[in-house]
Amino acid sequence: MRFRTHITAAVALFLMVNLLHPVNSLINGALLAGLGSVLPDILDFLAGRHRGIGHTLLILPPLLLLSLGSPGIGVPLLVGVSSHLALDLFTVRGCPLLYPLNDTPYHCLRRKRRIRTGTAGEWAILSFLLVIVSVLSLVSVGALDGFNETDTERCTVNDTVISVSVDVDADRDVNVTRVTQNGSESVHVDFKDD
Repeated sequence: MRFRTHITAAVALFLMVNLLHPVNSLINGALLAGLGSVLPDILDFLAGRHRGIGHTLLILPPLLLLSLGSPGIGVPLLVGVSSHLALDLFTVRGCPLLYPLNDTPYHCLRRKRRIRTGTAGEWAILSFLLVIVSVLSLVSVGALDGFNETDTERCTVNDTVISVSVDVDADRDVNVTRVTQNGSESVHVDFKDD
């Protein structure tokens, strides 16, 4: 898969991990996860063999130790490398997880379902990952959080209790008014003028 897909997957996975257990700021962590996602290809380039030492499980123990000692750096790198190896398991060429002990590439899909680099299959995965990153980014910064202030009113209509809850999250003062008119009730929310 191309760098863009590996980087996007690593950022998505980092955002999920960071939501569950914050280890780094979003920007720093996403940058380190993106770096970690291309690290296997960089190591293989330096070693002179693609899908070699950088695509093996041997790269994970040093990153795990780094994660224990310095989680702010190690966890995003570990997430990036892990996502790279996982994505390569779905490709035509697979991933030689046990290299140099065994050069056999491992796959997660049957031969006809494996993804070729640069094809519509990879673009579909990239599109899906971009949606995931967008949603997780909004959740991470609190844009989709619930509202902060609640004003609840209760009224009875034909012996039925109706509860109206008004949630307001604003940076300025808000007027919440209950209006009863001709037997019907409504709630008006107005922002106070500055």
